[in-house]
Amino acid sequence: MQKLLMILILSIFALGNEFSIKPHHVDVKLKCTDCHKEANEKDYKALDSNSCLSCHGSKEKLAKRLDFLKGKNPHNSIHDNANLNCYTCHNEHKPSFNMCNTCHNTKTWMREIK
Repeated sequence: MQKLLMILILSIFALGNEFSIKPHHVDVKLKCTDCHKEANEKDYKALDSNSCLSCHGSKEKLAKRLDFLKGKNPHNSIHDNANLNCYTCHNEHKPSFNMCNTCHNTKTWMREIK
């Protein structure tokens, strides 16, 4: 119940915040400065995959977590291996995009990207 209340409070705050963050990052209490290293918020720069990987681990580790997908692993695909930029699909401050779904029907084997 307390976790739900915290998410609700942070979600209400996020509605007025142009740069709201994903619920799973709210859950672990990430702050802007956990990812953005610039001193002034106005100076924040777009992040690259290395920023994601500093917490999520290597691309190889992420790919290994999805090995059970047997040939349909978006983190180790036949198209890009493990070389795809995280932000091709995952976005923090706007909706994420399922690039695989542009050519493949992924509804049966991939959950929605948040």
